[in-house]
Amino acid sequence: MWRELTDLWQSVRDPQYAHLLLESLPLYGLGIGLTFLIMAFLVGEKKTRLLALGVITLSCASVWPYLSFLLEATPRILATRPVSFGQMIEKQTQLRQDTAWVYYLVAGISLLAMALTKSRYARHGILAVVVSGVLAFWMSVWLHKKECEVYHPNITLPLR
Repeated sequence: MWRELTDLWQSVRDPQYAHLLLESLPLYGLGIGLTFLIMAFLVGEKKTRLLALGVITLSCASVWPYLSFLLEATPRILATRPVSFGQMIEKQTQLRQDTAWVYYLVAGISLLAMALTKSRYARHGILAVVVSGVLAFWMSVWLHKKECEVYHPNITLPLR
């Protein structure tokens, strides 16, 4: 049992595996955070609203270590895939880097909304988080689909 735990720890620290763990965190974290934020806003629960804003902030901020691990793992990923996948993998990696600012922006807006919680502008902050969060969520779905097309061609959706 101890050996399995140490093997698991080594796997989690491996950039090639760690980036896979973190890849879907913005997608699911944003979805869960937005759901709870909207529900908490509708029922007037301030503590749950703060928790939801924290989940959104952390989910969006997880893009930074994800990109770090992805960039570190890319040479090994390229070495284990057929040469024909190389350009697609590099293009997807660049797409992830180019869209990271969206997550950082949503994290910043969420932090600002946390700071405005006790002010008269609290509703505006929540509205900004919901609007930017929904847009970032849909972008996350799209990026996840693109990621599946590159790294999991067996589950690529058929073209219409």
